[in-house]
Amino acid sequence: MPEPIVIGFPGSTYVHIIRLILTHKNVPYQFRDLEPEMGTPAHLALHPFGRVPVLQHGDVTLYETSAIATYIDEAFDGPSLQPKTPATRGRLQQWISSVNSYYYPYMIYHVTHERLVFPKLGIAPDEKVVAHALPKVERALEVLDQELGHGKPYILGEDLSLADFCLVPCTYSFSLTDEGKAL
Repeated sequence: MPEPIVIGFPGSTYVHIIRLILTHKNVPYQFRDLEPEMGTPAHLALHPFGRVPVLQHGDVTLYETSAIATYIDEAFDGPSLQPKTPATRGRLQQWISSVNSYYYPYMIYHVTHERLVFPKLGIAPDEKVVAHALPKVERALEVLDQELGHGKPYILGEDLSLADFCLVPCTYSFSLTDEGKAL
């Protein structure tokens, strides 16, 4: 079977998640930068909502990070990144949903974009957006600290999981902002 192709743009948090998982599982892959095609009919044919990432692997084409991450974990060799018990798999999904609902929107979309992305585009940051997001980011970090504060090396316990891969790009990018450094 051919190497998987990750389609997206290099700076995307969700593209980083997929690339990290592939790298961790030692899966060679190709990357196709979709940025010049964003919103075109060709892009919408791959992802009907006009987002990234997209994964192509042989005759399989998937969009949405959770679906792609699960596919990679199950389709390729290496230690599973999904827990074996129903309760722990439920916690995995809880964390992935939390990243999508609480970590990404506030850390990335509301702070990192305002501080790092928009200035590069010549757009002034909206201080109200940042101020609104920071208490939510603080709460998210408190929840993460509580989860990791029990001496566990990873979010779900002793084993690395998809939840860890979902959080790393968010917390890393946020840490590049002044607010992230302070928190």
